[in-house]
Amino acid sequence: MLAVLRKLFRVPERHKEATGPRNAVPAGPSWAVDLRLALAWWHLLALAIGLGGVWSRARALRAWRRGSTADDALRRAYTGDAWWGLAALLWLSTGLWRLLGGTEKATSYYVASHAFRLKMALFLVIIAIEVWPMRTLVRWRRRTSVPSPHDALRIEWISYLQCALVGAMVLAATAMARGYGIAPAPRAVPPLPASSAPPGALLPADSVRMAPSGTETVTDEDIALLTREIAMPLDSVDPSGLHSNFDERRGGGTRRHQAIDLMAARRTPIHAAAAGRVLKLFTSAAGGLMVYAADSSERWIMLYAHLDGYAPGLRDGAPLARGQLIGFVGSTGNAQASAPHLHFAIARSADVRHWSRGRAIDPLPVLRAATGTLSRAGAAR
Repeated sequence: MLAVLRKLFRVPERHKEATGPRNAVPAGPSWAVDLRLALAWWHLLALAIGLGGVWSRARALRAWRRGSTADDALRRAYTGDAWWGLAALLWLSTGLWRLLGGTEKATSYYVASHAFRLKMALFLVIIAIEVWPMRTLVRWRRRTSVPSPHDALRIEWISYLQCALVGAMVLAATAMARGYGIAPAPRAVPPLPASSAPPGALLPADSVRMAPSGTETVTDEDIALLTREIAMPLDSVDPSGLHSNFDERRGGGTRRHQAIDLMAARRTPIHAAAAGRVLKLFTSAAGGLMVYAADSSERWIMLYAHLDGYAPGLRDGAPLARGQLIGFVGSTGNAQASAPHLHFAIARSADVRHWSRGRAIDPLPVLRAATGTLSRAGAAR
């Protein structure tokens, strides 16, 4: 069954790279895909089971109160209650597995989401108001208490309320899946001062600030400027060992990648590739936690995506020194949990106020050229 479903709903190979030891992305074993699919399937199936169970429990108790055959109506109420309990166990077990096991997204992604917290609060309310109906129905089954119309009415209305709460849970889950409700980065801590930037870091004041050019056309001068300013955002990655996947087709062939995926262990520090400023801390279902930043000339926008978390104090508009910590490698958004990486993109911008727009260029040639320039400069000193 899982093999058929996996074939029908095949997970796109979003991060499959050209051959190369440093940026080849493990697609993950087939059992990992099966596990993710199975957990998501059971989690959603529990919704249908639970909603049907609690609704049928309410309707059966209503029929019993109105004079239907007692044994038949109560039997249907007990059956609905049993399915409702099974659904709760499925929700809890599959939910905890997905939360703590990192099968789809990192735990930090869920914890940072207000929508997820709302979903969990609604679930706890459902469980809390279920305690009395559960105990009452158990006594009825064991015949240690006589069923009463008054108690049946209370359980019926509690069941209707639980149906509404389940619907609210679905809304919260839908919002979370689409990136709504992600908590912003902490703002109480001031940004990293220039004096604490890494040795040799290029500070914002060290570059000439230029007004937006009003064009996305990429010139040799633009590339030369970027090459002087930029550095690798991950210290552990050597660009000479990478292969470009800028033109790789994604989304079932509907779009180009227009970025490079830098593979690294989860929570590997990510450093600002260039001096400049933060344009926007953003979250989406595809990119997860993201940072849009401008270089000091404000001709270029750099995108860092799938972060596991932001650096303390990072905020919109904060100045950046080259080499300054901005976040940590993760797999938020549509990245595979088994392949944490940094999705790094560079775009020529006509106006950085429109931080999501620009003409994308392949980051790899620039990173290679910049690394060579820095190495020669270091050797000369």
